[in-house]
Amino acid sequence: MKRRVPGSFTVEAAIVMAVVLWALLVSIQAAYRVRDKTAGTMAVQEAVQRLRHNESEPFDEAVTWAQKRAGKPFYWERYEFDLKLSGNPITGKKVKAVATGGKWKLSLEQDVFDPENFIRMMTLLDQEEKDENSIQTRNEK
Repeated sequence: MKRRVPGSFTVEAAIVMAVVLWALLVSIQAAYRVRDKTAGTMAVQEAVQRLRHNESEPFDEAVTWAQKRAGKPFYWERYEFDLKLSGNPITGKKVKAVATGGKWKLSLEQDVFDPENFIRMMTLLDQEEKDENSIQTRNEK
């Protein structure tokens, strides 16, 4: 016994299959976009952390490292990383980073990790307090 299926069933199945494949395509593209954003964000964050903690690392090397770390994106053509150092030793230095790729853009700014300078500033403040206290005690006598 052979069972025959009406032709409209085949057409309906083809339409459903097209919708399912289209949804699958959109889902895969969204996953690639999320992957590229995450990889770019992590690469620029790690490069900034390297520059914050390693005073001797040149910026060009950090940019190259970030590009290698992020890899080749699936959704857009390439990543572009720009890292800069700003500020001065008294107020503190900052690492500024801008990463772009396709329509995605990320700006990041973090203070440079400088415990030696912090300890010097705290010692200077402590010394100034002691000097003020000694001046006040001399004036009271």
